[in-house]
Amino acid sequence: MNSGESIVTIRARALAFGGEIVGEVAPKPGTDESLLGITAFVPFVVPGEQVQGRIIERKKRYVRAELVAVDEPSAARVVPPCTFFGACGGCELQHIEYSTQLALKYEMVRGALAAGKLSIAILNRLNPVVASSPYHYRRRVSLHLDRSGGVGFYRAGSRSVVVVDSCAISVPAINKALENITQFGPLVSGRISSIQLESDQHGVIAVLKTPYDLAKAEIAVILGHAKRFFENAVLISGTREIGGFGRQILEVPLDGTESLTASIPAGYFSQVNWEINLKLVEHVIRGANLLAGKQVLDLYSGAGNFSLALAREGARVTAVENDTRLVAFGRQNASRNQLDRAVTFVESPVERYLETLSGKSFDAILADPPRSGLGSSIDRLPATKRLLLISCHLPSFVRDLKSLLDRGYEVEEITPYDMFAQTSSLEILAVLSRK
Repeated sequence: MNSGESIVTIRARALAFGGEIVGEVAPKPGTDESLLGITAFVPFVVPGEQVQGRIIERKKRYVRAELVAVDEPSAARVVPPCTFFGACGGCELQHIEYSTQLALKYEMVRGALAAGKLSIAILNRLNPVVASSPYHYRRRVSLHLDRSGGVGFYRAGSRSVVVVDSCAISVPAINKALENITQFGPLVSGRISSIQLESDQHGVIAVLKTPYDLAKAEIAVILGHAKRFFENAVLISGTREIGGFGRQILEVPLDGTESLTASIPAGYFSQVNWEINLKLVEHVIRGANLLAGKQVLDLYSGAGNFSLALAREGARVTAVENDTRLVAFGRQNASRNQLDRAVTFVESPVERYLETLSGKSFDAILADPPRSGLGSSIDRLPATKRLLLISCHLPSFVRDLKSLLDRGYEVEEITPYDMFAQTSSLEILAVLSRK
């Protein structure tokens, strides 16, 4: 129910999954008594603050509000460095000092584990959040075009585009590419629906996406315009590459010395924060507790982000990935790094491959599933002494963790990584063992 102009006092308490701050409606003269104490969600607030919020949604157990005024500001409130913050739907926490963000994220994860009825012993195995560079870390952004050719990010909770020419959380190379992108949009309006900018140590690749079947002449026009703005580009119609120029392949390091690298086609999944990814890879190696020749199963492996590093440590890795092109690149990466005898890439949906493993066992299993989590695949996991679960979606992580505990696993540690600084999202690694 929409409640129009109802303004209430809210005492902010904690960071909620999704980026809003959760609190309660506090007493105030004239406040509807049925609202007193009810849970309230409001963005752009700092826990501990008292604010005024205009109710925009009212449910039986909670309300949602937009921020009207801050009555009692927190010492952790800062001025956001990005001029688009609050309009662009990308960042949620730039108004909060970074060390406080890390503390709030830790409490958010701990609260989710407690709400899942996990024991105090398990909650005490939750490590502090591993910090990122607060800004200029993101090496991939996805931009959208509106009907007039405006290029930018979606406004929070809508499909309207906030036109941008910079992004405070993106690496300098991407910001350089953004400087003139507002001039590029009108030239391809009606033909291109989105632009993904991806960077590596060699520069930026623009991934131009269209839902349409384009004629050769249209492709030539689009690429002709793109050459004025980008050094490298690939044009994708649906799921097919239909043109491009310059480089279309990213080269990314998998260790701090860049002695181990992976090639990944632009437009395909790879981690957005390479500083944090390197730390995560190191932790996976430690958590697997490997000795030479141990058998490791890497589920949802992509092009080898973890598989290659595990193989270089001496493991024999079976890497399972459903995407044909990522499997092909994984095999090339293994060969180029002289690890093709240590890594076997299997092209298959994970669920189907697990059905073929009856009676098999592994020394360690690594699972990095999509946001939906492992789901029913948990029942098909082969026997293992160690299991490493990685997730970027807190609710599915808690659900999968509970299911694994029900099947006899024990938690050794849980470590959140701030893969997405200035947002409420995290990458989480759980190391589990079973006798």
